[in-house]
Amino acid sequence: MQTDATDSHHNQEPSEELEKQEGLLNSCFAIIIANPTSGFMPVQAGRMQDTLTFLRSHGWRVDLWFTQGPGDGSELARKAVEQHADIVIAAGGDGTINDIIQGLVGSETALAVLPTGTVNVWAREMGIPLDINGARQVLVNGQTRHVDVGRINGRYFLLMVGIGFDGEITQAVDHKPLKRLGVVGYALAILWFGPGYKGFPVVVNNNGVVVKTRALQIFIGNTRLYAGALKFTWQARLDDGLLDLCIVRKRSLPGRLIVLSDFILRRDQRRRWVRYDQVKSIQIDTPTPIAYQIDGDSGGYTPATLSVAQGALKVIVPQKTPHGLFSA
Repeated sequence: MQTDATDSHHNQEPSEELEKQEGLLNSCFAIIIANPTSGFMPVQAGRMQDTLTFLRSHGWRVDLWFTQGPGDGSELARKAVEQHADIVIAAGGDGTINDIIQGLVGSETALAVLPTGTVNVWAREMGIPLDINGARQVLVNGQTRHVDVGRINGRYFLLMVGIGFDGEITQAVDHKPLKRLGVVGYALAILWFGPGYKGFPVVVNNNGVVVKTRALQIFIGNTRLYAGALKFTWQARLDDGLLDLCIVRKRSLPGRLIVLSDFILRRDQRRRWVRYDQVKSIQIDTPTPIAYQIDGDSGGYTPATLSVAQGALKVIVPQKTPHGLFSA
């Protein structure tokens, strides 16, 4: 099991320190961990080889490892930390990134990303180009930051947790033929399950402040973007030591369309449909188990205990990140 982030943060000594000299990350030992099922075709495999050549031409020592199945990314990431890698480069989607951070949190090995997934929320959030040539430039010209990570029932998340409707949809699609359809598969599941979804009663305990309500959906965000476009946790910062909690209250079907349009258009009146708080830790209880998703993949069922590990993950991001994501 991964040691607590606060205990292990200073235990790792990378073989060569990450240096930022005139915007360049130089003389790094990096390992690419690639998910061969995440948008991977022969052309992608060729691009990974091109990436190895590109990074080596910049003086990097770099290896390429492939995952073989679920959970493999975390084990490979731990192995990379043990080998004192400066950077682990996740080549895949947000699920691959989530798997990999389980082995990186609390270490001095930084996370970088080559986005090859369906939506690539982390890349969109950070302003990392979705084309591989642009993403490579971030690797060698980027900056290092320490960011918070959330934790739910013992598993870390970088982006967000969704409890309720989207959790049920993710459970319905995950590991099933629909998932192969990507966004279309999720859209079909939403059309099938959405109209009849009734919401659920919930008790949220925020360090003694108890909220009882009936929710359609609960979002706990470490970042802002949801599904690459919406912002349910629109005030989140990656380095404030807090998670942003957004409870979307139960609404009729026409009411849900109004809520959705307000969030799509980012109107100020979206506040009226939700309860919004910033928390360090919370306990969420429901009379019956409710599904949740973690960073876009199925997670488990309530009850859920959530907390934040401040500054526990080192990441490589562009020199210029979208306004407001960091405190400074």
